Amino acid sequence: MSVYLPISFLLLQFAILVLAPSIAGPSAYIFMVAAPLLAAAASLWRGRSESSAARLGWYTVALGLVVWAAGAFGNLWQELLINRRNEMYRDSMLAFNLAVVPITFLLATDWRLNGRRFLRAIDALVALALGCSYFQYTWTMINDHASAAQAGVAYLVWLLDVQNLYIAGCSLVRWYVAEDRAERDLFRALSIYSIIYFAIVFVNDHYFAGNPAFGPEYGATVTLAFAVLSAFALRRPSVLQVRLVKPAIVRAVRSGSPILLAVALLIASLFLIRVDYVFGTAGVLIAVLGIGVRTTVIQVRQIEQGEALQRERSALQTIAWTDALTGVPNRHFFAQALRRAWRGERRVRQSQAILMIDIDHFKQLNDRYGHPAGDACLREVARALQRALVRPDDVLARYGGEEFIVLLRDIDAAGAQVVGERLRAAVENLRIKNEGCPLAVVTVPA
Repeated sequence: MSVYLPISFLLLQFAILVLAPSIAGPSAYIFMVAAPLLAAAASLWRGRSESSAARLGWYTVALGLVVWAAGAFGNLWQELLINRRNEMYRDSMLAFNLAVVPITFLLATDWRLNGRRFLRAIDALVALALGCSYFQYTWTMINDHASAAQAGVAYLVWLLDVQNLYIAGCSLVRWYVAEDRAERDLFRALSIYSIIYFAIVFVNDHYFAGNPAFGPEYGATVTLAFAVLSAFALRRPSVLQVRLVKPAIVRAVRSGSPILLAVALLIASLFLIRVDYVFGTAGVLIAVLGIGVRTTVIQVRQIEQGEALQRERSALQTIAWTDALTGVPNRHFFAQALRRAWRGERRVRQSQAILMIDIDHFKQLNDRYGHPAGDACLREVARALQRALVRPDDVLARYGGEEFIVLLRDIDAAGAQVVGERLRAAVENLRIKNEGCPLAVVTVPA
């Protein structure tokens, strides 16, 4: 199906051209409307079978093709029904320029921006402004010349070449940096289509268009590009492994593409401002504000992500440095605190003290009352010791088993003895039952 339908379309067009030359001209207009609609239908069909990100890409391509078909229908209407020949039709030109807007949007935006609708809206606005500015400038330049068939049309032809070359080049770059199968399939189809389209339109505009010796059937060769795009859209998704590209290149393309779009709008608006000050100024403002707002939004979200990562890192660090049973710091945290205290002592020459606290006869408590009772005892003792340390710089940690360790900063030996006695009394006052001890309650050494 991926090949048969587009080939059948091209064979039908060729058969009418050869077998019915009398209607070759009128039929060319019909085929130029039908071909992009066929490609649009194929893109919609492909989009339905893709994931959400790729689906948006294919639907965007389909939108551009439908708008292009509207421009081709405008030509058909003017040439065949109204019988206006060899003229520039404003509505058709506008449609052809707007048909590029969805494609430039797709090439510029990060099509996998899940949940970032505001950034997509900014990219879409800049792409739309670029299409309108480009049309306004080309249309004004054509009408400013005395003979639209001479200098103005020639100037328009070269502008179209620049536009088509821009799309083909950007499509190739996005194909090159594709990171997954769906992205690669989308931009490969768009790249090959845009290259064929550029080549056909270049030859037609420079050698056939405007020459009475060549009819509209020569311009209808552009249907080949739409048929090729239809074939790529209708084929099965690729199963080949995606070629890996350096992450730095991928990031540069993804972050630089919106900037390139804004720069293109800025350049087009600077040209436009010479012939239409109002529209040109509006384009410059949209380009500057668009990239400014987009950059601000990205920076704010990066700051939020950085803060969230810092909170997660702090939470993980707290978990890593906290004893799960008692809730007080563990020996790893104590080692860090001791190193910091040692460095500080060397600078300011403060004295420090370390107290080792071992619960008396804890093994007998475990054996007599069971491990749950032993765990409860450790938790109660830890809370009592923590409450007894009144200075914020003092550090209590569980050293292992029934052992606790205390770091006392800026204290002499006499002061350490006072704190030690306060800790001993705090544990004894808990009155935790332990018949294995001389006092029949849990105690720590004096």
